[in-house]
Amino acid sequence: MPRWFIIPSLVSSLLLGAAASAAAQRAIVLVRHAEKLDASDDTVLSRAGEARAVALAELLKASGVTHVITTEYRRTKATAAPLARLMNLTPESVPAKQIEGLVARLQAMPADAVVLVVGHSNSVPTTLSRLVSKTTVTLAEGDFDNAFVVVPRGSGEPAVVRLKYGRPTTP
Repeated sequence: MPRWFIIPSLVSSLLLGAAASAAAQRAIVLVRHAEKLDASDDTVLSRAGEARAVALAELLKASGVTHVITTEYRRTKATAAPLARLMNLTPESVPAKQIEGLVARLQAMPADAVVLVVGHSNSVPTTLSRLVSKTTVTLAEGDFDNAFVVVPRGSGEPAVVRLKYGRPTTP
């Protein structure tokens, strides 16, 4: 076989392989838990929080979420519960203080995974900055309506889209 035929075949194979891997994109959706009932350590959601959890499920129901990760607290589990039920998924719990473990878990997900992560006002910004180095976010005590969608872009920095959902809590 002539060498000029092998080279184009090799290039075509590499391009097709690259196209196949680029088509399997994952997304990570990071949210803070919904409104809590009180300031106790492991409180449940308030009525407003329960409504926000339903709004989150409504927002993400067509997104193809394949995995749900929460912290060990009842408020994060309750925020994820409506979507998990809708998608027939069992949430995985990662301790709130183990952000590096969470990031490692996210990076080990299959390439086609779409993951919802429900965290806290301090863990969501930190997790986001670990996933996307050029992103800095601060969440105030009353911020509950943000959803951050992280989408990989090949070998470059992932893209981040900030969405609002449910009743507005921040300007």
